Amino acid sequence: MLENDHMATWAGGYQGKVKSMLPCEGEEVLCLTANRFSPPATIIHAPGDGRAHRAEFETATGLGTFLDVALTQAGAVFPSIPEASADEVVAYQEEHGERLPELVFTGIEVYTGVTIEQAAVAAGDLPSVHLLMP
Repeated sequence: MLENDHMATWAGGYQGKVKSMLPCEGEEVLCLTANRFSPPATIIHAPGDGRAHRAEFETATGLGTFLDVALTQAGAVFPSIPEASADEVVAYQEEHGERLPELVFTGIEVYTGVTIEQAAVAAGDLPSVHLLMP
């Protein structure tokens, strides 16, 4: 699901522990929220094990999941200190920072197999889709 600041109903409810918004066992939820009202933009991944893991755009969840791999391969996980020098971190952010949402969407598309039309998201014309997996 894609959400933004005041309209981030799932992220807000889930973080507030609204019981009806907690994922069921075996139900996977992947939420991207721009958090324009209270940055940073965040990925919340509830992989179906009753827990949720947060990652800011440009980072991974740190769990080494297929989601982390997809985000890394898409270039959406930026280098950080101490893995890279301060100059390398700044250079990467300057080169790719403006494209960060695109890189995140690419990683999410690889992970989910669902294409997200970014122009439709920007225009507010994204239809809702609910996928049920057997």
